[in-house]
Amino acid sequence: MLIKQYEHRLPSDYDMERIRERGRTRGLVWNDAHGLAFKAFALRERGKYGAHHNAYTSIYLWLREDAAAQFVTGPRFEPVIESFGRPPIQTWLPVDARAGHSGPALSIYREDVVVPEGASLGELRKTETKLNAEVAAHEDTVAAIVGLDVLNWRITRFTLSSAPLRTVERGVGYEIAYLAAPGLALLPAESVSALAV
Repeated sequence: MLIKQYEHRLPSDYDMERIRERGRTRGLVWNDAHGLAFKAFALRERGKYGAHHNAYTSIYLWLREDAAAQFVTGPRFEPVIESFGRPPIQTWLPVDARAGHSGPALSIYREDVVVPEGASLGELRKTETKLNAEVAAHEDTVAAIVGLDVLNWRITRFTLSSAPLRTVERGVGYEIAYLAAPGLALLPAESVSALAV
């Protein structure tokens, strides 16, 4: 598995309805993407729910790394480059990924935590897996994923929620314009630890 995200900062006067419409129309072609658990077409709107600027982001959980590579080098990625330029793509090794309760996903949250130097990565995985299980058990959780950024040594927690976007104390929240989830049902409710430490 592989988690990835890229984000485009948009002008303060950008019409965010264009992004919502882009998600609804372009999202449909992702409903049959092989090797993909989900792709969230998401946005932040300046002045709402703690957002200081407009942004459009895509967040993926790939079930197969080769499918992620084929996407970046194939025709599905070309519209992104044509519309917004070639973005830097953040990637994470999944530590734990699990399904929550069913329901349409309306929001997604991201929280980053620095891994202290000298921390036991094995203990970190155990702790994050336990925390992720607790998040997945929440009534409004559609899926909960924890990834490790081994370039910057950060843990990143993603939570897909069926509740409308709300302001959070830690991290950032995004409104989901569209969730393509061809492989979400393949995520078990039990832990899927894909990182060996």
